[in-house]
Parts: sequence; structure tokens; C-alpha cells
Amino acid sequence: MSDDPILSLIRSLGDTLDGLDVALCAFDEGDHALAWNRTFFKFFPEHEGHVYAGEPYHANLRRFYTERLDAQELPNIDRYIAAGVERHRAQTRPYNFEHRGLRVHVSSLPIAGVGRVRVWRAEALPQPEEPGDANIHEPGYLRSPFIESTELFDRIPDGLMICGEDHRIQWVNEPFMQMYGLTDRAAATGLSFDDIYRGAWAADGPGDMAPFYGGLSILQEHMRFAGAPFEVPLPHNRWSRVIAKQGSDGTVFYAHVDITEFKRQQHRLAQAERSARDNEAQLREKSILLEATLESMDQGVARISATGIVELCNRRALELLELPEELMASKPSLAHVLAFLRARGEFDLASQEVQSMLLHNGGLDQLNVYDRPRPDGRIVEVQTVPIKGGGALRTFTDVTQRKEAEQRIRHVAEHDGLTALLNRSAFLQALQAAVADVRRQGRGFAVLYVDLDGFKPINDRFGHAVGDQLLAWVASQLAQAAREDDVVARLGGDEFALLQRGVSDRDSAYRLGERLVQAIGQPTEIESHFIQIGASVGVVMSSPDALDAEELLRKADSAMYLAKASGRGCVRIYGT
Repeated sequence: MSDDPILSLIRSLGDTLDGLDVALCAFDEGDHALAWNRTFFKFFPEHEGHVYAGEPYHANLRRFYTERLDAQELPNIDRYIAAGVERHRAQTRPYNFEHRGLRVHVSSLPIAGVGRVRVWRAEALPQPEEPGDANIHEPGYLRSPFIESTELFDRIPDGLMICGEDHRIQWVNEPFMQMYGLTDRAAATGLSFDDIYRGAWAADGPGDMAPFYGGLSILQEHMRFAGAPFEVPLPHNRWSRVIAKQGSDGTVFYAHVDITEFKRQQHRLAQAERSARDNEAQLREKSILLEATLESMDQGVARISATGIVELCNRRALELLELPEELMASKPSLAHVLAFLRARGEFDLASQEVQSMLLHNGGLDQLNVYDRPRPDGRIVEVQTVPIKGGGALRTFTDVTQRKEAEQRIRHVAEHDGLTALLNRSAFLQALQAAVADVRRQGRGFAVLYVDLDGFKPINDRFGHAVGDQLLAWVASQLAQAAREDDVVARLGGDEFALLQRGVSDRDSAYRLGERLVQAIGQPTEIESHFIQIGASVGVVMSSPDALDAEELLRKADSAMYLAKASGRGCVRIYGT
């Protein structure tokens, strides 16, 4: 079963759900455990180190209920287990239950050829549990700021598609489904975007298929790698712009933006231009129509002639680029306009590639799209479309809000909501980059794994609200002790990590570890409670032969456990 591609896909899905703090566990048709993700142990810590491939589901439930039931309920444990097994086999719809002050949502899905996959997510209760729900006994744990992430992605206007290294779809959001005519999110899983695109056109029935074949050729050329944005036609004269971003683990995130209205505006402009050239007698009428269209557009538009003269520039372009009306009314050359903007520092924040392109013929000789940061903080998307016979049409779109929304989504995906530190996944990416830096430049580093001593009794005695504030305080202590170049993260629970860059000697790393122990060991006051905890720190030093970030983190974790075994509140370096 280990080579089963479906099971491999389930494991990949589990890794993806780890980033959303959603737990997953898969069982075969005989109700034996097959696979689970890291978040499963955050929800159900009693299973860590005990669950194994092939374990019967009833044994899994027995271990859980032994922890959950009180002395009066324990004699009924077999009844709860039997009911839990039956519910596991028969569940067809999601349901909610209360667990440790959280509302837990559990779903179960039968998978052909495998068995059944169960997923859990949780959120804090807004009010006391309603009558009836307390009779459901089901595992659940962990407060998560990312629990509603899928709902967040469903509410954004653009389609989102997540693919693995094999270019197969792992997840899509609701706008993506609407854009490509899907009625079931699960139906997209495992397919390629090529399959989805073909299906969208096939569902539309017979008709003019020329746009489909043109779009299919564009799609197949660009989906080989996460490169420049590309556009594909959809049924009913719709258009989608596809923008890809590849993660360090091979996962590729695709944003699908509906640009139908923009393409229609471009088409109307092109039609107006052709009509003006083909019929001299109608030139004045078409020019008036074109100017009216341009002035009503929410995009800036400029037309540059074959001789390099800016013949047309609408009001929106003047506003976006803060160009003087008198300058543009004089029909200046593009070189003159670019020199004016350059002298004002307009391109100081642009990439060197963009600046070089603008110096070469103003970037008019080829189709191109790029984002240009402006000095006022806005981001303008500039697109140039060469015109047959010479010259070009250039559009300017304010994409500041869209970029900010993308940044917020990235921040949510990379940061811990409670402490605002990097999460485990983002820390491992930073650590892997540091590993590569050692091999390229020989710049050493140290990894410090920090585990709190005495946190659980504080959490149990004063409650999760105090515990959360204590974790936030620890995060601030770590951030203050770290240098600007260092990276601090919360790995989960009461475990933290720090990447100390630019060090190669153990003494520097050891002294930092001692400062962390001392900083965390200081007493603090939270909600009128004077609280003091401790910390055990494990350290591992970089080496030129270290290739894997996960391996380095495991070694630091091992050194931390040695520190705990040595009496807690101290620092141990791996291998010493």
C-alpha cells in the first residue's frame, strides 16, 4: 500500500492541511490506520508515539476515551467505542461537537480503493455549548487562527488552484469552481489544469472551438513551469489571466483572475483603431467614441505611434502616473515622457530588468506585463501590446489593493496567529535557505530549539487565556534577544525555534541559548497572576555537509531533550 498513488496523494494532502491547522487521518476498508499528518497529534496528543499503520480504529478510540472520560463515565467506555466505530463507518455529513472549550468540526469521506479519510478543524466557542451537543464524544484539540482559511479563500474574488510537483490539483476555491464550471470541489482533485480547461469547453457543447485550441496551446506551453502570467480564453467570450507562484517544496499556487471586461475594453479599442484606419470618412466619429470610452475606463491607456509619439493618453493614466496635462497635450515623444518620469525618481523602485527594458526602445517592441512600484506606495501593472504596423498600446492598472490582499494571504499562511512569529513551515523554508547559503558562501549558522518548562501546569491552572498571553510574552522575549538578521518561529504548542545567522563557533550559540533561558525565566505578571516558567534549549551548528532543514531541526530537538534530562533550564549543544 505504501506505493499506492492514491495514498501518496492523501499524504500530500495531509502535509498541505498542516499549513491550515486541519487534522487528517486515513483508514483502510477494515478500519485500520493508514496515514496521518502532524496536526493530528496537535488535536490528539495522546496518540503521538502510539498510533501505527494497521492499528484498529477501536484501539485508537480506546486510547482517546481513556483520556477524555471521567471516573463515572469510564465503565461505559466500550459503549462509547462501539458508537464511535459505528459513527465512523456510517458518517456522510459533517457535524460539530464541543471539546476543551472549542467547537470541533469533523468530516468523513469514503475513498475508493482506500477506505475512509477523516478531517478535524476547530474554533473557539462563541458561547456555551447548546443542549444535545455534549452527548457527542469525539477527539478535538488546538486553537487555530487559520481554521477558517478555506472560507477566507472562498470569499476572495479570484480563483485559486494549488498543484503539487506533478502538476496535479490538490485544492481549488469556490471562485475557481465557478470560473471553470465545476460543481464539486473534490472532482478537481488529482486532475491537471489541462483536464479542467478541456472540461470547461466540453461542457459548453459544439461551437467555435478556435479560441479553445489557441488557449490550450498557450496553457500547455506555460504550465510546464511557474513563470510569467498568461491569458486563456473561456467559453462565452470570457478570459482568465493565470498567475503562478512556486513554493520551495514544489507546490505551485495559481491565481485565476477574470479579465473579461478588460479584454472586451481592449477589443473595443482595437476595433475603434481598425475602423479609424480603414475608413477615413469615419475617423472623427470613431475618435470621439474612442475618447469617450477611454475617459470612462478605470484603467490608464496610452497609444504610442510607430514614430514613438504618445498620440493618446486618457485621464486615468494622467492620474495614476501624476503626469501634467499640458505635457501630454503637447503630444510628446515617449522618450521625453520617460525622461521626465526618470528625473522625478519614478523608476527608482523598479527592477533593473524593467529599467533596462525602458531604456531600450521604451519596451514597445514586444508584448510584456510587469508591476511597477510608485514612489507614493501604489503598485501599477503596466501592459504593453505591440500594434501591427508599428507602435503599441500601453495600459496602466492600479493593483495596489490586490497586491495587499495577496500579501495578507501570504502572511496568514506563513505566520502563527497568536504570537505573530513565523510558523513551522515558514521557518523550515528559512532554514533550508540558510543551508544553501552555507554551501554557496560558507556562512555558518546555529539552530536553537526552545521548549518551555512548567508551561502546562500554568495553562491548566489559570486557563488558556492566560496561557496564550504567556506564549505571546515568551515570543516577545525571544524576539528581543534575537538580532535583526535572526529568524524566530513558533513551531507549535509551547515549542519555539531561533535561527542564529552568521555564526560558526559554538560559544556564540551557547551564550545566546543562555540569554534565552535567562529571559524566559524572568517572572512576569499576567492578569494579576505572577508567573514564572523556564526553558530548555537545544542547539545544533551548521555544517557544509548538512543538506536537510528537517534533519537539523530534529538534531536541535534531540539536544533540547538532553537539556531537559539534565535538569531543565539549561542549554545543550548537539554532539557534545
